[in-house]
Amino acid sequence: MLIVAYWLIAPLFIDKKVSESFPVNITETSLGPVVVQTGSFEGFDKVHYGSGTVSIIKTDEGSPIVRFEEDFNVANGPDLFVGFGKDGEYVKGTEIGRLKGNIGSQNYVLPEGLNIEDYNEVWVWCRAFSVGFARAPLVLK
Repeated sequence: MLIVAYWLIAPLFIDKKVSESFPVNITETSLGPVVVQTGSFEGFDKVHYGSGTVSIIKTDEGSPIVRFEEDFNVANGPDLFVGFGKDGEYVKGTEIGRLKGNIGSQNYVLPEGLNIEDYNEVWVWCRAFSVGFARAPLVLK
């Protein structure tokens, strides 16, 4: 019981900062990465808050990358994942990875078969309680 209580409560008081560099090398023959969509995170209330920038980036080297920039900051919580939504609603089953940290730059590669054009928001979603922590409506660049 104590372990479960710690798992639920501890993330609310512990920040995890991530500082990932962009994972793609740009060569002379490469067209380079292209930002195709961008958005700004917004929270839902005083407990579930978020801010910062997210970009969807296409590269010559494979699947698109979801990039949280250095200014990313979200309330921490248990069982947080990065996923997608459409028109203000989270779409279950779109998770592309466990949130690496609640602060800082991080990268997530889109899995094959997930069509980013089917969604217009990036979400930080708590799978354990089915609640959104933050979302970023996407706009075309």
